[in-house]
Amino acid sequence: MRPFFVVLLLAALSPAAASAQSPSDAAYCQRLVELYDRYVGQPDYGTVRGTNPGGTDSQVAVTQCRQGNPAGIPVLERALQRNGVTLPSRG
Repeated sequence: MRPFFVVLLLAALSPAAASAQSPSDAAYCQRLVELYDRYVGQPDYGTVRGTNPGGTDSQVAVTQCRQGNPAGIPVLERALQRNGVTLPSRG
């Protein structure tokens, strides 16, 4: 029975180790935010520039990236691609 708990614990810890991001991921995330703000996001007067801006998930992703957490990269990539925006190079 104990090996089951060890496997369960390792499985729970794996995403934390896998989510460790490099500084280049943070920079890429910032570039995505810039593109999102320019082509998809909402301007101050409340209308949406992009055709399909996403929703709360996109806003959370923007906030994550602005705080240096690149976990929002996949969400921003999808929002940009839905709106026909070419993604920047990751390197």
